[in-house]
Amino acid sequence: MQTIGLIAAMTSERDALIRCIQGWQRVTIGPLRGHSWVISGKTCLLVTSGMGLRRASQAARHLVEQSSPQLLISFGIAGAVNPDLEIGDVVLAQAVCRMDRGVIEVLSPLAAWPEAAREAAQMALAGRGRRLLSGTAVTTGGSPVMESQLGAIQHPVLEMETAGIAQVAAQAGIPLLSLRAISDGPRAPIPIDLGEVMDEDANLRAGKLLRQVVRDPGIILQARRMLRNTRIAADNAAIALTAALSQVTFE
Repeated sequence: MQTIGLIAAMTSERDALIRCIQGWQRVTIGPLRGHSWVISGKTCLLVTSGMGLRRASQAARHLVEQSSPQLLISFGIAGAVNPDLEIGDVVLAQAVCRMDRGVIEVLSPLAAWPEAAREAAQMALAGRGRRLLSGTAVTTGGSPVMESQLGAIQHPVLEMETAGIAQVAAQAGIPLLSLRAISDGPRAPIPIDLGEVMDEDANLRAGKLLRQVVRDPGIILQARRMLRNTRIAADNAAIALTAALSQVTFE
C-alpha cells in the first residue's frame, strides 16, 4: 500500500485534521508520536513536528527513514502578506523559499496538486465561503515581512517549516505538496512580534513576551481574536486537506 507522510507543526493543526478522520490509530514514528489511517487505498502517516525549520526537517527525516513514503505534505496555518487574502482562505504552494534576515533565498518548485484534488478541496471550502488559491510558501523565523520585500511572488504565505521539509524531500527524491490556511495578515495581524519572542530554534522566550505585553496590554485582548482566527484557519486547512487526500494519486 502506498504511503503519504504528513507534517504539521502545532497540535492545533493536527487536532483539526484528526477531527475530520475516522478510524485513525496512534503510532510512533522515530521519537515522535503520530497518527495513521487509510483513505482511498493509501496509508496516511501524520506527525506533529513542533515549530521551526529544524524540527520540521527532523520530522520529515523520521518519516522518510521509517516509512519510505511516496509523497510528503506540509500543512497547517500561515500568515498572509497581501491584504487580498481572507482569514480561512487556503493556499496551495507551487514553490517554497526561505527568507533570512530580509533576504530571499532560491525559490524551489514544489510538486503540483492533482486537478481532482484541487477541485475536491475547492468544493469543500466553497461551503464555508472561502477560496482555494495557488501561491508560494515563504519560510521565515517569525519576523514580519512586508509585501514590498517579496516582489512579484504570487500569494506569498508566511510559515516556519516548509523549506526544511523541502530539503529532506529533495534529498530523498520524494515529491512535496504544501497546503496552508490563512490565520493572520495585514488586516488581522498577529499582536506580538514573533521574531522578538522566539529564538532561532523557534522556542518561546517568555521574558521577552512578557515585556511586550507590559508595553502594550492591548495584546491580551487582541490575542482572543488571534485564537479565533487560528481555529478557523486550522479547521479550513483540515477540511480542504481531507477532501484533497481522497483524490491524490501517484504516478
